[in-house]
Formats: sequence, structure tokens, C-alpha cells
Amino acid sequence: MVRKEGSITVFLALTGILIFALLGTLVETARYTACGNHAARTLRTSAEALLSEYSLPLYENYGLFFLESAGPPYETVISSYAGSTMEGAKKGTIDFFTGQINEIRVTDRTYLGDNKAEPLQKEITQYMARKVTGEQLKKILKQSEAVVNTEQQAEELEETVKRQKEEAKLDKQLLKLMKQIDGITVSGGKIYCADEFVKMFVTGKKKSQNFGITENVVWKKMKNKLEDTPKDFEYLDTEAFLAKVKKVRKLTEEAIKQAEELKSGYKKCAGKNSSFAGHDKRMGELIQSLSVLVGNKKILEETETIVKQKVTEETKEQLRVLWKNYDTASISFDYTGVEESGGGDNPLEALSGSWKDGILNLVCEKPNKLSPKKVSSPDGFARLYKEQEKKSENYGDRVTDIADKEEVGLSGILGDMGGYALDEFCLDSYIQHKFASYITGTSGWKKSLDYQWEYIASGKNTDKENLESVLNRILLIRTVINFAAIYQDSAKKSEAYTAAAAVVGFTGLEPLIRLTQTLILIVWSLVEGLVDVAGLLLERNVPVIKSTAQIKTKFPQVFQITRQAIISRAKKLKKAENQSFGYREYLLLFLAMTKQSTRLYRIMDMIQWDMRKNGYSGFQLGSCVFSFRVKGSFSFPSRFFRMVPVEKMLGRDIRSHSISCEIAAGYL
Repeated sequence: MVRKEGSITVFLALTGILIFALLGTLVETARYTACGNHAARTLRTSAEALLSEYSLPLYENYGLFFLESAGPPYETVISSYAGSTMEGAKKGTIDFFTGQINEIRVTDRTYLGDNKAEPLQKEITQYMARKVTGEQLKKILKQSEAVVNTEQQAEELEETVKRQKEEAKLDKQLLKLMKQIDGITVSGGKIYCADEFVKMFVTGKKKSQNFGITENVVWKKMKNKLEDTPKDFEYLDTEAFLAKVKKVRKLTEEAIKQAEELKSGYKKCAGKNSSFAGHDKRMGELIQSLSVLVGNKKILEETETIVKQKVTEETKEQLRVLWKNYDTASISFDYTGVEESGGGDNPLEALSGSWKDGILNLVCEKPNKLSPKKVSSPDGFARLYKEQEKKSENYGDRVTDIADKEEVGLSGILGDMGGYALDEFCLDSYIQHKFASYITGTSGWKKSLDYQWEYIASGKNTDKENLESVLNRILLIRTVINFAAIYQDSAKKSEAYTAAAAVVGFTGLEPLIRLTQTLILIVWSLVEGLVDVAGLLLERNVPVIKSTAQIKTKFPQVFQITRQAIISRAKKLKKAENQSFGYREYLLLFLAMTKQSTRLYRIMDMIQWDMRKNGYSGFQLGSCVFSFRVKGSFSFPSRFFRMVPVEKMLGRDIRSHSISCEIAAGYL
């Protein structure tokens, strides 16, 4: 056997190379795993380093962390931080983690106002987490419960007025007929008689019973306006008489239409309220008597035809015969209770006259000191995100409607607080913590609007309009609360009834008196509400629910709706205590009932306005970023795969390994 020298050495060498290659592959694979972790860690720390460049004035003034979009691109900043980390790996003889950045790309940016401003809500909740507790939320809900419950009272009051208006509608039609047929109106405690009316022609003796009049004070007014021509056509002034006949004929036609409406309304309403049985009976009898108007109309029409022709003794005789059937006695209105006096003033008229300048001139001690600030584009962010609410209501119009139209709208001032949770309470607490109001005033940080809580609740473009909107809402709530207290007092109800009877002028019109009484009580409650609102602005204690003894406004003062009178009564209220439900609490209630996204977008409006007002002219809050995703691509050079024996074993040249990773970065 021939021995071959060196065979064992070659075998061992080949075996060693294989083992070395295996070890190199294992080490390189482990290294790549470590490089992948290093790349992800580098990307994350670099993204977080970018987040550390948050807007400092935004944090210092509002406690919010957001990243502005101004300056170098995010990719450039992240790359610079990541590059420093990669360069830092070049230490020592073997730099296992040295690599290079192929690409950094930022995607899926979440801006401050996205998803109905959810990022802003998260930041605010986080900021207020240590300041607000569930117990505080329960406390404010409990405090607000009595106010929120007024919604049902408001609906019941509206329903009462609606029903009474239906019942009084017949009486209002009756008043029109009184003016058309008898020429009589009563206003301000005075009786007036028109120059032309259906019964103005005298055909027989000039006695009150021949004209269906039972009250002497009414007859005195009517008899001076009567026309004697039909008694004797001997000295007929054709032109003057014809003019009067035409006017009376038109009045008669109107009265016939009114009579038909009265008859139709009577069929709907009669018998529905047993307390008006006597009234309904008289109304039914009157409606039957109104049928004589048709005959009177025919007489007037025939008279026009005759008088337009040449007047002769024969035509005069025709007129005498014709007018014997003109009926002025059958229709007899109930004037019971009518009298001339200095009374009969209507509180609704007093309210209408005082309300024309608005609530601010009635409840603010120094209205000339109110903030004149205004902005040009309210609800800018809400419009941008297409989340703008319907045009905000002018609550002052409801007061105008009470005074001018006898329309009572006291419900719908409050919303549902059933879903009011801790995150919304955090939001509203943040508003009161970081922003100003009429009560709190402003700090050194310049503000575009001084009444910022009010802007969030109302969304109007001036401080005065926002304050006015809030005060009108409080006034309407207080009106409902005060009505409940006043209505329990029989003496106050009696005063209102007496005043209502004087305003209507006739005690026989019971449904109209009842309606007028209710409206007077509402005006009384509203005037007391003005005192309440003034008291809240003066930081006085205004009980959420009042007893009748706590009503500060006496009935004569209902007619004295002036700033001086209201402020004077408001100053008699005690100073507010810690437990008082004051202006701040009412405003918090209105904030709670404003849509959450609306509040958030209005906060954004104010922050942007104020940042710009304080020197940050190019500040764009809508471009501020809350979170983002960043993708990174890195390459790391091979170390162990590049050893010549390993490369020969693998049969290829492996110079580097690429690693991609993606992470999410944000402030929470």
C-alpha cells in the first residue's frame, strides 16, 4: 500500500473551513438580527427626537404638545438624528453596527383637527387628568340637575299658552267684530269709537237698546259717531251719504267673513273647557245673531244702486222703506266690566319698549365698559373640517316674540346631558382653566376675544354678541324657574288677573283674560329673570330654585324695565358663596350642551388667533401634527460573509444587507 502524504492535513483544512464558514454564517445572521433591532431603535429614537421639537409657546400657554409643520421636512430632521447614531457606531476595530440610511419617509400624519379634533381631546384629557376627578363630575351633574329639569316645566308652560291661545282666539275675533260692528275698542283703559262702523246708521230712535248696547260708558262714545241720514232722507247729502255707505258696506263684508271664521272656530273649541261654559253659551247666541249682517249688506248694496241714480221723491221713499229693515239691535256684545280709567297698561308693551336695545343695556352695570373685540372668521376650523353646526340661534328673538307676538318659546334652551362623561368634563374644565370669560377677565397673554368661554358656547364674532347670547339663554331659563315661584303665589296671580282684565277691557272675555294673565305672569317672571342675570354678573347669590318669598320684583316694577331699577334690585342679593350656582356654572352647563367637536374646533380658533396676536404671525394650528408613521430603509455591510473562504464556499460576493422597518410615533 502506497501512503499519500498530506491527505489528513487537507481533510482537516476542508473540515475547518466548513466549520469556520458555519460559524461565520451563524455570527453574521445574529449580527443582522442585531442590526435590524439597531435600525428600528435608531428610527424610533430619531422620531422621538423630532417630537421633542414641539411648539414651545403652544406648550407654555396651553399645555399642549404638538409638532409644527414649519421648518425643515420631517424626513430631513429624522435622518440627521439617525445619521448621528449610525456614525456613532464607527468605534473600535470592528464596527458591527455601522450602516447607512437609504431612505426615511414619513407617512400617515395625524393633524390636530383630524377625526373631529380627537387628537386635541386626547391631549386635553391627558393634561387635565390630575386636576379632574369623577367626584367633581358627579358634583357638577348634581348641581345642574335642578336647572336641567326646567326643560319639562318650559314645555308644560308652552303647552299651556298654546291651549289658552286657541281658547282666546274666539275672543280676539270677537274684539275685531266689536270694532267693525260697534266701532268700539278699549286700549290703555280708554274707550274709543271709530268714525265708521256697521251700526252707525240711525233708523229709529237714538237709544242704546236700539243698538244692542247695555253699558252707558260705551253708549256715550258710540252715539256721538252715529249717522242720522236714514231717519229722514228729506235733506239727503247724496255724495257724503254714498261715501259712508260704501265704507260701511266694506266693513260689513269683512264682518261677515270674520263671523264665518268665528263660527268655524266655535265648533272646534266649544265645550272643551267646562270653566268657560257660560262664555261658550253667550258666544253661541252671538254667532246666531250675526246672521243679520247678510241682510244689512243687501240693504247697503241696494242703497248704493239707488243713490247713484238721480235722487227723486220716489227714490227717497224707496230708501225709507228699504232702511226700515236695517238691523242695529240684534247683535249685542257683552261689554260687562268695561270702564274708562287710567289703568289697563300692558306689561308686554313695557317689555317691548325696553328690550329694543338688548339685554346688555339692562343687566350690565357698565355696558360702555364691555369688550369691543371682534374676529373676522368665527368657526373657521369647523368650516374647514365641514363640522359647522347650523346657524346659532338668537335667543333674544324669543323675548321679542313674547313681547310683540305673544309667542312663548322657553323650551329647547338646554340639551341632554345623559352622555356627558369624564373626557367632556376634562374638556370643559380645561376651557375654564386656560381661557378667559366675562367673569374671570384676561391675563398678560394677548387675546383676540376677551370672552372666550362665551365664544365657545355661542360661536359669534364679537365679544358682545357672545356675551349677549349666553345671558339671553340664562334669562330664558330663569324665566321658567321664576314663573314656577310666582304662579304658586295666589296674591301675585290675582294681581296679574286684575291687570289682564284691565288690558282686555271686558270681564266677559274670560279665555282672553286667562291668556293675558299668563302672559303677564311670564313677563313678570322675565323681569325677575333680568334681576337674576344682573345678580349673576355681579357675583351675587341667585338661588337655582326660588320660593315665592324670594321674588324681588313687585308687580308695579314690571313696568319699570330700566338698567338702574334692575341693578338696584340685583345689588340687594347676598354675595355669592363657594356653593352658589353662579354665572360660571351656567356657562359650564351651556358648554356641556355644545357639541364636543364644536367646542374643540372653537378652542383651535382661539389658540390660532391668540398665537398670531402674540407675535407668531405665521402660526398654523391646523398644520400641527399629533402623530405619524415613519418608514426607514437601512443597509449594513457584510462582515463575516465577506471572508474569502466563506465567499468561495457560497459562490457569491455578499457586500451588504438591507433592512426596512416602520414605527408609529406620537405624543400619547
